[in-house]
Amino acid sequence: MATTTIPQTRVPQLSRLQLLGIGAAVIGLALLALGFVMNPTQFAKSYIFGFYFSMAFPLGCLGWLMIQHLTGGAWGVTTRRMLEAGALSMPIFFILSLPIVLIAYNKALGLEHYVYEWSNPAIVTPGSPEFVPVIAHKVPWLSPAWFAGRMLIYFTIWSTLALLLRTWSLQQDRGGNAVAAATRMRMLSGVGIALFVISVTFFAFDVGMSLDARWYSSMYGAHYMENTGLSTLAFLVLAMTQIRRTPIFERYVPVKPIHDLGKLMLAFTILWTYLSYGQYVIIWAGDLAESVPWYVRRTSNGWVYIALTLMACSFFAPFLSLLGRKPKRNLNYLAGVATWILVMRFLDVSWIILPEFHLSPLEAYTTFTNYAAPLGLFGIFLAIWSFNMQRAALLPLNDANMEILRLHAGGHH
Repeated sequence: MATTTIPQTRVPQLSRLQLLGIGAAVIGLALLALGFVMNPTQFAKSYIFGFYFSMAFPLGCLGWLMIQHLTGGAWGVTTRRMLEAGALSMPIFFILSLPIVLIAYNKALGLEHYVYEWSNPAIVTPGSPEFVPVIAHKVPWLSPAWFAGRMLIYFTIWSTLALLLRTWSLQQDRGGNAVAAATRMRMLSGVGIALFVISVTFFAFDVGMSLDARWYSSMYGAHYMENTGLSTLAFLVLAMTQIRRTPIFERYVPVKPIHDLGKLMLAFTILWTYLSYGQYVIIWAGDLAESVPWYVRRTSNGWVYIALTLMACSFFAPFLSLLGRKPKRNLNYLAGVATWILVMRFLDVSWIILPEFHLSPLEAYTTFTNYAAPLGLFGIFLAIWSFNMQRAALLPLNDANMEILRLHAGGHH
């Protein structure tokens, strides 16, 4: 197999993005700390929302990284280093998950009431005036100790996968047995993607769905995984604008991988619509007393307007914008669509999580900690991503898929 001799490249834009991420993290976390002093319970609610939103990016990077190793192709080799850089933030996000565990224990943060209802002993203790049998039935799965244990398991799996894939990828760069390295990464990804699907599903159940322990949906985890995939695709497109004009990318990366990212964004926009509408139809048609209230809260007191906005702006707008071949081959145009998609991802996650805490969208969207938490946590992700991007070459040097890039790069920019 032929190898490349692409030199490692320092990109000034990445240094600026790192400073931007650090700035966002400092501002967001400072405002979040202020919110904790003012109202610890609201801090806890906002932190859950911000963490659930921000985790989509390291999870999406890890998921797409394993898919890339399993499928190959020009789009994958182009984005591999971006995906590795994002997945490597997992150990830091494990630390950032600790407040979620403390929130489940409640008294550790001195909260006014239990944010996770299932962590209240009175709710799950027979004979208590507050006893709720349907929640008590889910013990011990829904208990602080088991919740903390599962969080440790999730992040151990994700961090191990991310670190191994990065290590073997860099070994491949350094001229080791490239075929053996590719085989190891592909085999690990085959096992890893199965573990990923299971763990992310239960992570979504634990952090998001259990906020209403009376309600459940078998599509909730799939919806969250789709959300992580679409959010990460949009992030990759925006990240590509920062490194597209480097010598490495101008020489080796044609327009086809960009076109592929556009097609994937279109496909995942359609998939988001299918999962969102499918869950709604199944639950509403079932008309079960324990299921319907979840949607009643999200279509009452003004939340219905957020739902209608999502229908128009999270499906129809990006769907129509990504139709046709030409738009998907224009990176600047795709970056605009990607920015719009990320705004809609924020709105979608807020519609899923915040009605558990706020009666109306006016109340939710005028609470400053609901912006501070995602700003601070995403700022941390962006700073780590930018740092990791500068620790290796922008393209995997000796990967066999580099041959695909060279074939497409022959005059088709």
